[in-house]
Amino acid sequence: AAAGHDVLGVDRDAAGLAGLPDAVETAVVDLRDEAAVSDLLADRPLDAVVSCIGGYEIAAVEDTSAEAFRRQLETNLTAVHVTVSAALPTLRERGGRIVVVGSMVGSVALPYHGAYSAAKAGLDGYVDALRREVDPHGVDVTLVEPGPVPTGFNERAAAAAAAAESSDPNGPYAGAYRAFEGYSPAATDVETVVERVVTATTADRPRTRYRVSRRARWLPRLARVLPDRLYDRLVRAGLPGGLLWRLLHR
Repeated sequence: AAAGHDVLGVDRDAAGLAGLPDAVETAVVDLRDEAAVSDLLADRPLDAVVSCIGGYEIAAVEDTSAEAFRRQLETNLTAVHVTVSAALPTLRERGGRIVVVGSMVGSVALPYHGAYSAAKAGLDGYVDALRREVDPHGVDVTLVEPGPVPTGFNERAAAAAAAAESSDPNGPYAGAYRAFEGYSPAATDVETVVERVVTATTADRPRTRYRVSRRARWLPRLARVLPDRLYDRLVRAGLPGGLLWRLLHR
């Protein structure tokens, strides 16, 4: 908006829009709702869509109900599809672009993030397929993959882990849930992620993928060269309570 662009900010919660500048038009819409999203975007002269949608809950796969699993898929994947599919006719006509903000867990599945990892891995595949479909029609598609970002996600997820631990304090995963309480990983600052999103939105020839943070860049590379079981131990060691975590947080 500061650069003179007309910007529409959308959130399903009005509180998420409260801090935006007055120059940004806002709308409270559940992006999983096809009819509502179609109505919102109808007849708008879109040049770019930035999809930054997400949320996760820390839980072992065994402790993730089907309802919780569906909820994370709908938030992290279905809502992106609803937004993109509603915007594409206009973007194709205008030679626009789509920027999707995913996560490093799309490439690096984390324990106790099973549903979230599945959703973000699905998003990776979705964006690749989308790019290959629409590039011949003049629409650029970019995936931005940050590591942890201090947006409040981690605090809410840690609270969910605490609730899971208290519900079964002697369960097989209780120790892991206790380790996640107060979880606050070394994070990529929001400004760095925003810079990559702006670049992807405005560059003459944007990259197809931006991995933001050293962790987001190096962990997928290590996955390609290390044996799976060794890589698994490395990932576990970096989680709260793991050896690498303890060494880095002494």
